[in-house]
Amino acid sequence: MKRSRRILGAALLIGSFYTAAAWAASDEPDSIIIRKHPMPIEQTVGKTAGKTTTTAATQADDTTKTTGTPRNSTAKNDAAKDANLAKPEGKDRYEEEVIPNPKLSDMAVIPLYIIPLTEKDFTIGGLGAGDMMTKVRRVLGSPERYLVSEHYTTLRYNDDTQKLRVVLRNDTIDMLKEPNEQGNRVQVGVNSIFLAQGTNIAAGRDIHLGYPVESVIRRYGAPTNILRDTDSNIYYMVYESPRKDTMLVFAIYNRKVERIALMPPRTPYINPPSETLPINAMFAPRDFSLMGFSLEDPFEANKYNMWTNMITNKGNKFWIYGDYGVEIDRHNTIKRVFLMTNNAYTNRGATLGYHVSTILGLYGLPQRLEKGPDGSKSVDGYFYDNPYQKGTSLLFVVDHAQNYVEDVLLLNTPIEDLQNPKKRYGLEA
Repeated sequence: MKRSRRILGAALLIGSFYTAAAWAASDEPDSIIIRKHPMPIEQTVGKTAGKTTTTAATQADDTTKTTGTPRNSTAKNDAAKDANLAKPEGKDRYEEEVIPNPKLSDMAVIPLYIIPLTEKDFTIGGLGAGDMMTKVRRVLGSPERYLVSEHYTTLRYNDDTQKLRVVLRNDTIDMLKEPNEQGNRVQVGVNSIFLAQGTNIAAGRDIHLGYPVESVIRRYGAPTNILRDTDSNIYYMVYESPRKDTMLVFAIYNRKVERIALMPPRTPYINPPSETLPINAMFAPRDFSLMGFSLEDPFEANKYNMWTNMITNKGNKFWIYGDYGVEIDRHNTIKRVFLMTNNAYTNRGATLGYHVSTILGLYGLPQRLEKGPDGSKSVDGYFYDNPYQKGTSLLFVVDHAQNYVEDVLLLNTPIEDLQNPKKRYGLEA
């Protein structure tokens, strides 16, 4: 991955790709709400492929490779268990290793199986929506501050090691507790929980503050929705409960969980479905947009971010935004979108450095697999073809030997030589 980034960086003549924005200092729950310019990175859950007998907790640890080899953690060991790294036998010549509609036996690893979410997964500190005051105080003890209003009671648990706020809906008349014509009702007890500090408090499937984003993805699967605060480059991974009455929001900054919130669903986190998909559809059209851009759409230079660099190559322009880039043709039409750092994500929460088993768990088996030759510098291509736009693919370029994602591209033109990083980006004839 580092080699690919260096070559692309030199080709685009851009120095540093990313300058981190400071996380908001406020510990108030409202600070987890998108402050400005939310950019939807929509997503829908597709089928998973393959199944292992390991548990969700075992499979879920972080496998993200940021520099060199994976971090020395239980995640690295679990990734080795999850991924059967014994490659199937194949032909020696690279050009003959293009496999259409590959089977599970063609994969270099066993795909991650993500256990479907249940209501029990939507908790913080062992507390979920509707839990009563007696349970809150039994689990957390006496609060540092206690505020009561007409409809809500707020408990604050703030000290040197943690910042936690629990909001409960006060009891009300029985009529309001019954569902109305729209199915809405007042649920007394815990309404929302906001965790801003404290690594000893876990959410649902044992996710703590500071955990890598891939741990969230491997344990919870593809988010219901992803939003991005473009000013601070904070991502909000949103998961809606099966009953659609609760959501967990993981605020991700610099690839790690910065804050966690549990609250009733509301916009812009959860929006009504904008499209009707065929039954058993693996993909939605929005799976084939990247960082808010779709191929063949007219290009707007500063739609989400201010661009940092732009170069021209063979008549096409490459607009660089630090964490991602967009190629347009002479007619101002988007032809290619690509991620440049692991501070940018696909609509299912994937990014550079993920283990390929995570990609297979999120997207299923690819429609095409292009396998590179054995060697420390070769790569494989996992192509997910867009059924709604002929010729368009979401491509994950994976290190052949170590099985970590090196590049992510959305494109609609063939790649002449996958092993050449410049040609992947259309920068070399």
